[in-house]
This record gives sequence, structure tokens and C-alpha cells, in this order.
Amino acid sequence: MSEHLQDEEQVEALKRWWSENGKSTLAAVVLAAGGTVGWQQYQAYSLDQRMEASQGYRAMTAIASSGSESARVDDLGEAIRSDFSGSIYAQFAAMEVAANAVANDDFAKAESELRWALGAGDPDSALGQLIQLRLARVLTAAGNEAGALAILESGSSAYPLGFALALGDLHFTAGRNDEALQAYRNARLTASALGVNPAALDEKIVSLESAAMADAPAGEEAAS
Repeated sequence: MSEHLQDEEQVEALKRWWSENGKSTLAAVVLAAGGTVGWQQYQAYSLDQRMEASQGYRAMTAIASSGSESARVDDLGEAIRSDFSGSIYAQFAAMEVAANAVANDDFAKAESELRWALGAGDPDSALGQLIQLRLARVLTAAGNEAGALAILESGSSAYPLGFALALGDLHFTAGRNDEALQAYRNARLTASALGVNPAALDEKIVSLESAAMADAPAGEEAAS
């Protein structure tokens, strides 16, 4: 599950979140601040809060990257969630704690953290869809196939390739090679539309196609 948490995905999700929500959030803050505190005072306070949350999160990811202080990652994640529960950094912190739990094969904790992160924001946003993708992978690893399928079969506008790949992996893990092959083929079509060509995906498809041909009766093989 090395693909479970990648810094590049988090950066992209953060950019997408700000693109989707930044202007409306800022406007709401201006309206709320008007008549109660000066805008400059609020702006300074808000900036301090964002900087503090950002610094805490950077420290957390640095420790997580070292792989040597698992408990410290959890402690920092809890602190960020407690002190900055309304910020996107709290969601990212929960995702980092979930990744830490996955590394320790604690799928129940990973699920709990991801469900908290999902409930802390808009599940239909790009970030919400990323959290759902990771939750589906955690549920798959934990053996909760029905829960994972419910997420993956709903599809994703922000991460269509990731959802298609995860669905293929789920079917493959369950031994449903035909369904896995179809999901991987769908993923390849999505990848082509996006202009990417993941070699690992082609390897999965070739492997399953070869297995299907080997298992096919001689008459069917000749007919194909």
C-alpha cells in the first residue's frame, strides 16, 4: 500500500481545495469579521493560525518521512486536529496519521482517521474524493469488501484513474480476475484520456489476459 499516501497528491489536493473554496471562504470571513473586529486584526490572526498549522503539519510529515517516531506522528496529528480542527491541515493531519496506521497494519485506526477527515469537509470536493480513495484501499486491506466497493463503484471526477485502479486491485485480491481485468482496462482508457501511461497497469492487464488465455479451453482459444 505504498501508494496510500503521497506528498504530491496532498499538494495537488490542497491546491484544488483552495481553487474550489478559497474565494468563497475569504468572502465569508470578511463578512463575519466586519463590525466585530478590524479586518487587519483578523487577517493577522488568521495568518498566524495558518502559519502555525502549516508548521505543525510540516514537522509532522518530516517525522513521518523518517519512519522512526511513529508515536510522535500520532501525537502531532492529534494536536493539529485539536488546535486547528476547522482547517484543511487538520484533515491532512488525520490522513497522515491514517498512513502511519497503515504502515503499522492498524487498519481500524486508519479507517477511523480517514472517516474523521472525510466528515470534516466536503466529501464531494477533490480532497474528499482523495480521502474516499484512501479509505477504500484501507477497507480493502481490512477485508471490508462491501464497504470498499460502495465507495469505488460510485466513481470519482477528481481521481478517476485512482478509483479504477483501486477497483481492479479489489477484484484481483478477491480472486475475481475477469472483473479485475475489466476494471484495469477501464483504467487504461482513463489513463489514455489523461495522457498518462502507467507501465504497472499494462503489466497487470497483460498478466491477466495471459492467464485468461491459458485457462481457456482449446476450442475457445482457437476461436479467439
